[in-house]
Amino acid sequence: MVENVLNDAKTKQPKLFTQFMHVVDRNELSHAYLFTGEDGAGQFAVAMGIAMRLFCTNVQDGMPCGQCAECTRIMNHDHPDVVITKPDGLSIKVDQIRHVKSEFTKSAMEGSKKIFIISAADKMTTGAANSLLKFIEEPTGNVVSFLISQNRNLLLPTIVSRTQVVEFPSLDKHQMMAELRQSGALPSQVNLLMAMTNSLTEVKKWLTDNWFTSLQQAVCKWFGYLVKENPMAMPYIQMSLMPLITSRERQRVALSMMIDLFDEVLELKFDTLTKDAIKFPEIEAETNQAAQNWSSDQLMAMLDELLNTHGSMAVNVNFQNIIEAVTLKILTIMKS
Repeated sequence: MVENVLNDAKTKQPKLFTQFMHVVDRNELSHAYLFTGEDGAGQFAVAMGIAMRLFCTNVQDGMPCGQCAECTRIMNHDHPDVVITKPDGLSIKVDQIRHVKSEFTKSAMEGSKKIFIISAADKMTTGAANSLLKFIEEPTGNVVSFLISQNRNLLLPTIVSRTQVVEFPSLDKHQMMAELRQSGALPSQVNLLMAMTNSLTEVKKWLTDNWFTSLQQAVCKWFGYLVKENPMAMPYIQMSLMPLITSRERQRVALSMMIDLFDEVLELKFDTLTKDAIKFPEIEAETNQAAQNWSSDQLMAMLDELLNTHGSMAVNVNFQNIIEAVTLKILTIMKS
């Protein structure tokens, strides 16, 4: 467990992590940081790595060893001077921040510093955020706080202004691919997932109970009917697609997948799609057939129809009606 988090910090953000190790060496840590950036970019791992470096009893080449008792206790969330707070349910509540505040007022028990790590800090209730503010403004003792958020704009501006903001760059393509595979994505799904989201939290939610795979299969089957101009494309929406699309979030994912599928056909049409970037390898024959049979004008018109569905969704038109209407329009465009 310890080594995994250290590896996360070193591999996901090698430059940032090394820079922070130098800052610790020089004893120049600020009293409060806001780590912000896309989900999965290593913010929590870096914060934990800094805490480990501060308490490690066997520092090696300026890095925490990841094996001593102090490192192990921090990683097990069992160190009295490293306080970790995460959302309780959907939010970080006032009672949780009260506990943090009480810890702020206590002296370090075993070292010279106390470290506070607040994950998903943007999920603090307004009361919790206001309650935390004065302790960030006026830190007592040798305290370092790390607030972690995907979106700094969701935090109170007064909190942001009192922290040193560190923007975490996105993972590069190879790192993201490795993370997706570790999350349970099939090799054939990796390119599609990378096109649809940068959030590993979203990916894990989509992959739960094989939902994403089932949706992908259904969308591909629907597309297959379209390519063959098979009228079954219409009843298939109600029979197989809609039972999978049970929420607004799932509507968004399904529409995004459909748009990516037609976008792939357009790339094939213009010969700009490389083999290592194919998002729908399981229906490669169908996408190639569509690219050959449909003109570029037809494809652009089809994509426009799909993109225009966002407007209908915004005014709460029934999603089945939206997809059935766009399917009819696509079939009409094919005959034009």
